[in-house]
Amino acid sequence: MRIERVVSNYEKLSDDELAALAGKILGALTDNANFPDPIPALADLTTVVNDYRSKHEIAIRGGSVLDIRIKNESRKLLLYQLGQLAHYVNTTSVGNLAVLTSSAMILAKQPTSKRAPYTVERIILKDGNLSGQMRVDFTAQKAIWEYEIQVGEWPSGATEIEWGDSYFTTTSRGNIIAPLVPATKYYVRVRARNGKGTSDWTEPVSMIVR
Repeated sequence: MRIERVVSNYEKLSDDELAALAGKILGALTDNANFPDPIPALADLTTVVNDYRSKHEIAIRGGSVLDIRIKNESRKLLLYQLGQLAHYVNTTSVGNLAVLTSSAMILAKQPTSKRAPYTVERIILKDGNLSGQMRVDFTAQKAIWEYEIQVGEWPSGATEIEWGDSYFTTTSRGNIIAPLVPATKYYVRVRARNGKGTSDWTEPVSMIVR
């Protein structure tokens, strides 16, 4: 059975296309009863969209190399927030095409995978560029809609890991988890998801964040 969903990765869009789409999405979500509590919050998304659009304008009007780099950093943040929003839209819509369309996000073509995802392999944890950051890499799978990365801690006296926030991504490399508390040991597990189902969680791996 075909399950409708929206695209969660907009990296292939040009700067002009991304700016136009982001503005369209903001308009579609404003006072949209289908999505009463969007993630990220509409106010936060508006700030990021406006920041990107203003920096994009500066960059295309003879901006310096520094202006272009600043625009690219703003673009990365916008792409991340659109990915988070796509997860919220897909979860809230549960495949309802009319509801999905009302978000103004791009509808996805369904993967041709004939099997559910298998357990994610080779999780590698590294320090990020800044203190309080952790980078998560793992082996990619084909025809995956998204990966879920969950972070937890094992408090003193507890009998098991206490799992906290989940982070959703469409890439298997360079996933930065932050902010984290330096000198704290964190545990990470990952699972994959597509139209055929969701894989089992990986065994937890851990590292002490610098």
